[in-house]
Amino acid sequence: MKEQAILFNSTYCTGCNTCTYKCVQEFGDQSIAAQGLFRTLVLIKDDGILKKQCMQCKDPQCVEASQGAFTKTAYGAVLMEGEKLKDGKTVAGACPFHAIQQDGASGKVIDCNLCAHRLTEGRKPACVEVCLSGALESGDYEVMVAKAKDLASSKKLHIYGLKENGGTRLLILTKADPVSLGYPNVGRKRLRAGLIEDLGATPLLAGAVYVGLKKYSDRRAAVAATQVDGESGSK
Repeated sequence: MKEQAILFNSTYCTGCNTCTYKCVQEFGDQSIAAQGLFRTLVLIKDDGILKKQCMQCKDPQCVEASQGAFTKTAYGAVLMEGEKLKDGKTVAGACPFHAIQQDGASGKVIDCNLCAHRLTEGRKPACVEVCLSGALESGDYEVMVAKAKDLASSKKLHIYGLKENGGTRLLILTKADPVSLGYPNVGRKRLRAGLIEDLGATPLLAGAVYVGLKKYSDRRAAVAATQVDGESGSK
């Protein structure tokens, strides 16, 4: 299998978080999600969309810091063997994108692995498969890079992840400056894990967000249905 990548075009994203719900279902992470921990999560910002997810670095610091618990595959996915993980906080702190999540109560660490179990079966990652708007695509890394560059040029978009930290397997297209949206300001040069500030393993959001996201999605669906009924009644 060739090196894989995910392309996220935030200008197509509606913020529905169907990707988040599918990811929770795919990995059976309902109890972890209830604590505010997600492998992937979309947040609606004033100037665009912020997607929080492992960036799948070409040369990941988490592998260096994990003492054998994290490994990088030939096709790009970073895999974790939880039973070998001795210090989740150190590994989380080594990530320059603050993407690795740890449950404070159980100590369990969760992180996106590009749905490696799906990729090896020739299937798309779960989040890509269920994306309703076409904002998520996956495929060979070079193909995704070429498409990202073409869209960035034709639509005047920023590419986040192409060069940050030496390059990543998650490529994000944004209209506004990525850093202004909340993406970490990570340099192009990859630093050693020990040189990165340990910011701990704070969850992405409070546990209440899990319930809030579902309510928000239901409300969007209800509003859309009302609009359709209104249009039908006016004809």
